[in-house]
Amino acid sequence: MAIETDPVCGMEVDTTATDLKIEHDGTTYWFCGRGCYLEFRDDPERFLDPDYTPSM
Repeated sequence: MAIETDPVCGMEVDTTATDLKIEHDGTTYWFCGRGCYLEFRDDPERFLDPDYTPSM
């Protein structure tokens, strides 16, 4: 099992259990659900801003 952190909500994501991922600027980001996936897809820079704090 490989664990990554959802950049939108901060939840831990088991990368072997989901296909919800996006590659952005050479990095793969994983998501807990479709909502987080779609939010990131629409505005990745918002969630990659160093001042952004993930929250559920």
